[in-house]
Amino acid sequence: MNQKTLIYVAGNPDGYPLEYFDRDTQTFEGVIPQLLREFSEQSGYDIVYYGTDGDDHRADYAVNNQVDLLSGYAQGDRIPENDGSVVLFTASMGGEEQVYYLYFTDATPDTFRAELTGFLSSLPAGKITGALLSAGDAPNNEHSLHLVIASLALVVVLLGCTIALLVRAFRKRLRNLWLEAHTDEVTGLGNGEQFQRYYRQYVNDKNKVLYQLLYFYVDTDHLRRIIGGKETDEFVSKCASFLRENAADTDILARVSERGFAMLRFTSGTLGTEEWLKPVLERVRQYAEQCWKLLEVDIYVGVYPLKKQDWDLNEMLFYALQGAYEAQRTAKDYVLCSNEMMERIQQEKLLQASIDDAFSKHEFQLYLQFYVDAHTFDVVGGEALSRWNHPQRGVLLSGEFVPLMEREKSISRLDYYCLEEVCGFLEELLHENVDTFFISCNFSRETFVAPEFVKNVKNIINRYTFPRELLIMEITESVDVENVLQIQKNVTLLQEYGVQVVLDDFGEGFTSFYDLQKYSINGIKLGKSLIDHMMTPSGMSVLKGMIQVGHELNMTILAEGVEEDSQVEALQKINCDVIQGFRFYHPMPRWEVKRKILSQHEAAGASASGNT
Repeated sequence: MNQKTLIYVAGNPDGYPLEYFDRDTQTFEGVIPQLLREFSEQSGYDIVYYGTDGDDHRADYAVNNQVDLLSGYAQGDRIPENDGSVVLFTASMGGEEQVYYLYFTDATPDTFRAELTGFLSSLPAGKITGALLSAGDAPNNEHSLHLVIASLALVVVLLGCTIALLVRAFRKRLRNLWLEAHTDEVTGLGNGEQFQRYYRQYVNDKNKVLYQLLYFYVDTDHLRRIIGGKETDEFVSKCASFLRENAADTDILARVSERGFAMLRFTSGTLGTEEWLKPVLERVRQYAEQCWKLLEVDIYVGVYPLKKQDWDLNEMLFYALQGAYEAQRTAKDYVLCSNEMMERIQQEKLLQASIDDAFSKHEFQLYLQFYVDAHTFDVVGGEALSRWNHPQRGVLLSGEFVPLMEREKSISRLDYYCLEEVCGFLEELLHENVDTFFISCNFSRETFVAPEFVKNVKNIINRYTFPRELLIMEITESVDVENVLQIQKNVTLLQEYGVQVVLDDFGEGFTSFYDLQKYSINGIKLGKSLIDHMMTPSGMSVLKGMIQVGHELNMTILAEGVEEDSQVEALQKINCDVIQGFRFYHPMPRWEVKRKILSQHEAAGASASGNT
């Protein structure tokens, strides 16, 4: 037996009942596949449908010449470039003729074209429409023959109308199922997949430049810590309602992530983007203030105008989201993605791509900023900071890569890397007989609230022998109720292990006296904004009260951001214990820190010997 020639077909997955993709059997079914199977049985060709994920990829397959035949096209459909066609059949629908085609590609064998064309032209209309009438059953007179012809024409018309109704009903059912699977439960808006589909359906090369992509970033993590999970969902749902009410019929809106909405806005309207955004954001703020007394709402917008060369929606969403991050960073309602910003984003993408390599090559380096005794000005400890010694861009400050790593959920890796460096440095000092210098480490909230946090910390510290009390861990701002118990547990376990815990940025943001009741901590670190305003009468009173309460609770008081002599003198008068700031030292690399510490240690030893 001769082996049959393989012919690949790209079918229409959504053309029921003529042609459709059956998800249960993972095969194409319908009138057209059945006809092609019959042709295959009668010819020397083995016809195989190209696989699909349920979406229509016929145009893609045609461009790449991956298939021989393109199927399921009706008259008026947008068709890809092809190398000829054959009429499958013609039906009357709604008083109009509708023609269905099969298209050949450059890969189609000439012999296959000829044989398939001949096969289709030889089929009676009744065969294709499904109205199989037998010529032998027809009455043998002219009048009856006319009746048969009229009946056949009527069957074709009725079957065409039936097909149209079936297609309409099936597509409606499919649409309802699809919408159900692609709808966000909280807001009722479409999700990211639906947004992608509508983008492909409505945005094309001709109208693309008339659209702007707006990304509405809502910091739901922050809101959940303030007002709770259920209330945050209510807020997000209300935001969706405001956006939906103000969206035009030509706009495409969806909730594309846990913390963001996206809108493709047609910009041919009379209102510009800024004028359109103002009332929407104002309604959001008014609602937040009325319901939860929130004076500041973390919702920011990035605006990305679509360009003719844009084609990847995910990339456009990325740029718009970066614009929203920029708006958050600069405290603006929205940021338009400029060319300068786009270049910076590209640099960030390159930076993100090189993070793994940076860890493996130890490009992240330990820097420290000294703490000094508030009365003697002797160096007593330091705060651990990270710098990235980038091979092309030089030394990068933490502000250039830490926010990026936080957004990409890779900050915990840096936290533990920095802890390892700190432990190694404390061990080096111990070998030089320095056993009083302490180091504080900042950990992201994501790292600190993890149930495995203490276990991971112990696994690192256990490799070293330095005194555990020389290591201080800082908690930054309070957390929502669902994380309080885990924080309390982690703090207790760390203290039992011998590590000290300090509350960072005390008096700023959401860190307050309430936290002193929740966590059994060893000290508080006064925030820089308190120091900046301490020379006012009210500022001094607040600061004095905080220090007094801290001392009554047997806590060490540290002050950061000290830059002026007047601030130093005032802190001494109200009995602050430790000071940090540019007035004394800037951050330094570990080798310079070690030299300074050893120099001070030697000087102290010499002084002690002289006194003896």
